[in-house]
Amino acid sequence: MAAALRIAASIPFMVGWFDEIWQYLEPAWHLVAGPWVQTWDYRAGLRSWLIPELLAVPMGLGHALSPDTMLHLLLVRLALAALSLVIVGAAVSLGLRLSRLHGIVAGFVAATWFELVYFAPRALSEPIGLALLMGAIWLLLAHARPGPRQFAAAGLLMGLCFVARIQYGPALLTLAILAARRDWRGAWLPMIAGGCAALAIDAAANLAMGASPFRWMIEAARINLIEGRARAYGEMPLYGYFSLIAWYWYLATAPILLLAWIGAKRYPALLWVALVHLGFHSLIGHKEYRFVLASTALLVILAAIGSAELLRRLPRRRLALATAGTLALWGMASAALAAGHFRPNWSLEADLAAALERAGRPPGTCGLALYRPRDTVAGAYALYRRDTPIYVLGTPEEAMRHAGAFDTVVAPRAHAAELPKQYRLEACAAPGRTDAPGCVLRRAGGCTPDPAATGIDAWLRASGN
Repeated sequence: MAAALRIAASIPFMVGWFDEIWQYLEPAWHLVAGPWVQTWDYRAGLRSWLIPELLAVPMGLGHALSPDTMLHLLLVRLALAALSLVIVGAAVSLGLRLSRLHGIVAGFVAATWFELVYFAPRALSEPIGLALLMGAIWLLLAHARPGPRQFAAAGLLMGLCFVARIQYGPALLTLAILAARRDWRGAWLPMIAGGCAALAIDAAANLAMGASPFRWMIEAARINLIEGRARAYGEMPLYGYFSLIAWYWYLATAPILLLAWIGAKRYPALLWVALVHLGFHSLIGHKEYRFVLASTALLVILAAIGSAELLRRLPRRRLALATAGTLALWGMASAALAAGHFRPNWSLEADLAAALERAGRPPGTCGLALYRPRDTVAGAYALYRRDTPIYVLGTPEEAMRHAGAFDTVVAPRAHAAELPKQYRLEACAAPGRTDAPGCVLRRAGGCTPDPAATGIDAWLRASGN
């Protein structure tokens, strides 16, 4: 069930968060095929190359097998979905340590909870880091007495989690302290060794790209914390995450928190990790719901364990029916919340992704123009798939002046008629919930590159992106 749901979530492509494209998929495409849209964070050197290098493996396989399709992105998503099954396995193991009933309930909830299904195939540091964190939790907390090997492997996973997303640091430190306690020889030393191995892997990954090891960590802290670049993308008050959680969980918020409190009596370390992660991110002004995915996931798993705790109090003759009813309630709650306030995320920017995919379908496409794009994401070679210039145009006069440089245009539906008459409307993607450009127009004939036209990288630099 867990695998089936995650495969289903991997197939439709949308741009839920632009970081997925520009921070991970686009750099991976650069490693596979060459051209890419380089955003400010890579120009500033505050991104590690480790995740793009790893994603380049399934992406390269997909591109080699079917270069004219989106197989390269599908294989990336399926690989990430497979990685996310670690979360389900960890939940099952945490439950089985208590009883078979706990394992069934925790596994079912982790397999079907809407947020875990949605984020499973996303090329984002938060779900990738969560899978690594849950792998470490599996090794350290699902075993009664983890030995040095478990601590070393957990240290490796925690180190990889840290380099995937350094903001997981406080949560990782909390887990390490609660799991290792004062056992320096049997726990701390192997765990530190595993963490150092992870840092060495990251250093090698960045050296391979000609980047200085760990410079990205320093730049990320300097630019986002000291210079306050992240604040430019919006801020929320200290209680912002509590509002977001209540918005998405809606009527289920109170029951989940109550059940999580009950479950925390069996696994207090999980609650501490969740609260430290939530508290740390609450101190940062720029807030996005995915930033606290680790906290919401742990709270849901604790709530599942809390549900099993309540079921155990029932007479044996009523246990099977009550368990089935509990699983049904969890499933219905997940489905209802997925279709509630969270619903727009399932198709966000799908029209933009569909338009860019269609723009690159003909092998002979010789140039792409993005007409009147927004100030955020405009285009990506990972979606377009053609080694041609991508231009950005803002007025009908520009489009007329540089028309010889491109044969394909992606434009908003409302402005498609402003383009020169030789461009014929090919298709418009189904309108989404945003104003993303979704129409593809094409003309006959070839292209002559025009250095006077604004390229997408120059446009990004000028707009500060």
